[in-house]
Amino acid sequence: MAVDWLVKAALFVPAFMAITALCVCLQRRRARRHGEWRYLTPGPYLWFGLFSGLLVTAVATLVVWGERVDRTSGLLFTSASAGLTLFLAASALIEQVRWNGERVERRTVSGRTVSMSWHELARVGVEWTGYIWISSFEGPRLRFSPYDNGFDELVMTINHHLPTDLPPASPELDGEPLLAEAQVRGGG
Repeated sequence: MAVDWLVKAALFVPAFMAITALCVCLQRRRARRHGEWRYLTPGPYLWFGLFSGLLVTAVATLVVWGERVDRTSGLLFTSASAGLTLFLAASALIEQVRWNGERVERRTVSGRTVSMSWHELARVGVEWTGYIWISSFEGPRLRFSPYDNGFDELVMTINHHLPTDLPPASPELDGEPLLAEAQVRGGG
């Protein structure tokens, strides 16, 4: 019995790492341009998540339909999987991050737009989820996914507009190692 789990782990880990490597290779460094605006677009991780959610929902539906599991728990699992996949799709369609030489804007899932001009930029940080955020001293945070296409170009723009006259130990500069890493990765 223990050998069976070891075989499954030995097959799963390399497959997972190959999918992750493929997503990293397919992620575009440059943002999509439309006029003077640059846009973050959904990256390969999101598309892989949507495909996986659709596949899990379809298989769960077939299993419940074939009466191989308890109908109530099967429908609950299928509904949760479908709901999560629909939320992911809605966030890909509704959320939007764009920037130009004057400001950066983010439209959230709720449809609210948060905007900040580059001269207001004062803080940068990283959340536990891996998302990077920027804000002014008094304004709300604008969050960005590092898994979106064009993220490296956005980080380079943030790095360009980040104030350099803050004290060395200032907590506003706690995201600089991430910015430096993206700068090296982006080749800029």
